[in-house]
Amino acid sequence: MSQVLGAGSQSKDATADAPITLDPSNWKRFRGQAHEMLDDMVDYLQNVRDRPVWQPIPTPARTRFRGGVPVLPMDLGRVHEEFMKHVLPFAAGNVHPGFMGWVHGGGTPVGMLAEMLAAGLNANLGGRDHAPVEVERQVVSWVREIFGFPEGATGLFVTGTSMANLIAVVVARDSELGFQVRREGIAANSTRLAAYGSSAVHGCIAKAMDISGVGSDALRKIATDKRHRIDVEALQQAIHNDRRDGFTPFLVVGSAGTVDTGAIDDLAALADLCQREKLWFHVDGAYGALAMLAPGIAPRLRGIERADSLAFDFHKWGHVPYDAGFILVRDGQLHQQSFESSPAYLKREVRGLAAGAPWPCDFGPDLSRGFHALKTWFRLKVHGIQTLGAVISQTCELARYLESLIAESAELELLAPVELNIVCFRYRTEDSDRINAQIVVDLQECGSVAPSTTSLNGRLAIRAAIVNHRTSRSEIQTLLTETLVLGRALQNEQSPRARALEMEETPEVRQHAGMQVALPHVEARLAVEPESITLMFQRACFLEQTGRLREACDAYRDLLDHEPSHLGALNSLGNLLLKAREVSAAQHLYELAVGYHPDRPSCRANLGNLLFKNGKPEAAREQFERALRIDGNYRPAHAGLCFILDQLGDPERATWHRNKAFQNRCVVITPYRGEQKPITVLELISTTGGNIRTDDFLSDRAFQRILVTTEFYDSKTVLPPHQLVVNAIGEADGAAAALSGALSVVAHTNAPVINHPEFVLATGRCEIAQRLSDVPGVVTARTRILSREQLLAPQAAATLARLGFRFPLLLRTPGFHGGENFIRVETLEELPAAVSELPGADLFVIQYLDARGADGKSRKYRVMMIDGQIYPLHVAISGDWKIHYFSADMADFPEHRAEDADFLTDIRGVLGECAMAALQQIQKTLRLDYGGIDFGLSEKGEVLLFEANATMAVLVPEKDPRWDYRRPAVEKIYRALWTMLKRKATDCRTASGISIQSAKNNLEIETETLASITT
Repeated sequence: MSQVLGAGSQSKDATADAPITLDPSNWKRFRGQAHEMLDDMVDYLQNVRDRPVWQPIPTPARTRFRGGVPVLPMDLGRVHEEFMKHVLPFAAGNVHPGFMGWVHGGGTPVGMLAEMLAAGLNANLGGRDHAPVEVERQVVSWVREIFGFPEGATGLFVTGTSMANLIAVVVARDSELGFQVRREGIAANSTRLAAYGSSAVHGCIAKAMDISGVGSDALRKIATDKRHRIDVEALQQAIHNDRRDGFTPFLVVGSAGTVDTGAIDDLAALADLCQREKLWFHVDGAYGALAMLAPGIAPRLRGIERADSLAFDFHKWGHVPYDAGFILVRDGQLHQQSFESSPAYLKREVRGLAAGAPWPCDFGPDLSRGFHALKTWFRLKVHGIQTLGAVISQTCELARYLESLIAESAELELLAPVELNIVCFRYRTEDSDRINAQIVVDLQECGSVAPSTTSLNGRLAIRAAIVNHRTSRSEIQTLLTETLVLGRALQNEQSPRARALEMEETPEVRQHAGMQVALPHVEARLAVEPESITLMFQRACFLEQTGRLREACDAYRDLLDHEPSHLGALNSLGNLLLKAREVSAAQHLYELAVGYHPDRPSCRANLGNLLFKNGKPEAAREQFERALRIDGNYRPAHAGLCFILDQLGDPERATWHRNKAFQNRCVVITPYRGEQKPITVLELISTTGGNIRTDDFLSDRAFQRILVTTEFYDSKTVLPPHQLVVNAIGEADGAAAALSGALSVVAHTNAPVINHPEFVLATGRCEIAQRLSDVPGVVTARTRILSREQLLAPQAAATLARLGFRFPLLLRTPGFHGGENFIRVETLEELPAAVSELPGADLFVIQYLDARGADGKSRKYRVMMIDGQIYPLHVAISGDWKIHYFSADMADFPEHRAEDADFLTDIRGVLGECAMAALQQIQKTLRLDYGGIDFGLSEKGEVLLFEANATMAVLVPEKDPRWDYRRPAVEKIYRALWTMLKRKATDCRTASGISIQSAKNNLEIETETLASITT
């Protein structure tokens, strides 16, 4: 094997003229390998978003680091390969934008290069007269300027703030006891020292007290206020008590960004106190001190310029590669007196290499010191402090954004005020500490985001420290979304013992009960503080989460009377009203939310979704696009645009937005608000449309829905536990890719499947026309897909004739089932104009079936196929050929409603035996558990088939007495649906742990709520 490095190429005959060297034997090959290594690291930083934040070290990789010491040389390329395979993929991941665990800086490419230069120079900055020491002195000068320290202040690069704090404690100790303590030791002095810091002070302060000989017991932990800042009055009292008891207070440590919450002590008040009490004032600014560079935050650090010493890290918010800690001491002479020593071999000279006193080793314990200053020097010169300040401000803005998202969610709870860039929160649930700890581990192992945990007031918190300059709103949304997904999933898991006992009390039930218990306490507090907006919102959220929706609506309205701009109330009430089909009222609230909060993408996405559902795609598109101008990674806006652009005939851009919306997010667990153990349903949905409207019959009071976007499903994805699979993809023509993905999903589950994707795939318009053409009593419309070019070509007439079409015929854009993009063409001459009017590269050509009766009006009947049975839903009667129930002539013609009522109560009498037999045969042929048939009747009583598929919706009649006659038919369909779901659920009770009684209870819950749905 050839060697890049020279050590392995030396012979046994090496002489003094050819000494053994560690330089490469082939510099050209070494240079090539060096370029490859540099390219690999540049690629790593450039494409870091494509990697997981962190991943567990597999056993084979870990085992490689258990080998013995290398004896013989190895090729540099092979060692580099080993690094790339077994080290780089399993780092902590703090360069990744999703890293939010602990306060770790993200580093920069510039810092990486500077570190390489420093390593090549291999300078020892313990002392002597050389340029690297001058670089460090220049950075010290810059630091003095940043923090407003006097010219005589001295500074030193150290490994990190832990070492910097130790140096500060030593200087403070020596200043109090006298510098003879360096020789005599602290035991020779009878003075009992006392130091002070808040209960949130970093643990390294106690360690510094220990190492310095003062003792960790000498550190007094002072209580904090509601913002986790040191209580200055309590501090003053503790100092007084210690003096009274014979102790000598000597040091106060103020925190500029506590490790748990980012709290900043009142540094000005501490400076005043230390000045009065003649105490050393030290500031631990490990990460928060550099907020001095952010103009909007710097005023909160007022008083830091009066500190006797300051410790902080450039490798945190300064994004200098590890390690780059720093200590700054106001009185440089005191600093030097605590550490200087002059053994003979370190004698300083006036000239020569040993000149340049004092040396850096005179200000700290280390004589051997790396060139830490160079990467900081590069960092500051290349980017400047203005850019660094902007990055710091950006991370704090992201923290406030996360805070606002938490405030909008009833499932999450903020555990501490957001002071800087640290957000402490948790998922609301029983057994909260265990579940939130598990959420954090699962998040870390999933690899998209990596927060950490801490404990605040005895409660475990999810702690997101947003430090990385690469972090964006996308990672914040991922953290929030995945926390909710995991929290809901963990609530749904039963313990083995509970499963064995078939207990009915589940996490969902306990959460519901917990909210019911908490609600009276919130209401009691609200009685004492009736103007508390926070308590009002909490009460409204609890009412909503426990299913008391009418009361929740009233509570949100009451809150809005007090604070009309409250974002959470506007959106929550809008969502509830939209679910109750009060569309105009919901739109008004969404518009108010946009007016009050124009820069919140969630407000614009809510309004956009409603406008799209109301048939206003252009207006909806404007809202989604404005949301993306606010936040280019906002997933709901990308999702809305993908549906709109599909409808507007722009599939390429629709696909791009679809990928942005749903990539790496194929499983979403929705909230459950029931009191009984839920029936857990894996609901398969498409991101291209064509989904069944399941919101009404899969109520969140009985069903826990786990949504799977099947186009993005990966077989490696672990599906959460479930009792049923409901394939909600009903469109065979426009959602073929989603149905293909659905087949992959059902291949990985043993649960019963409602509407198997295989059966739905066979319900495309062309397939249905062919499959059902031989069914007795059924007349199908000839249906073909032709390209726009074929229909506009000169030979279009011949093509249509060859395929058996005659005018009039119908043209329709694939993927649409209402009246939109659907045209009747009377003659060949009208064909070009009709084609030009429709979007899409391909169009359905459908032979027109005349469904007019003796009165000249067309009739379109709809029946639903549920679990092998036929149920009438409505008949629409209109003078127009294009019949849609809600645009037909039903509301203004009592005789039409009377005919509709007859159909609902006597379907067999209205349709006749021939049509009934034909419908039953259609049901058997299609094998759908849920679907619908739209049809007319011929003069012979045959079924004129318009459509037969799974997309048809069972819409609840409007709140109008004219439609009361329809409610029993809708109720019957819902009952049939719930009965089928209950039966399927009980069929799998052994595997899933759901009992027959639980399923029955859920059916009873749905029956109880049926009246509210239909009225």
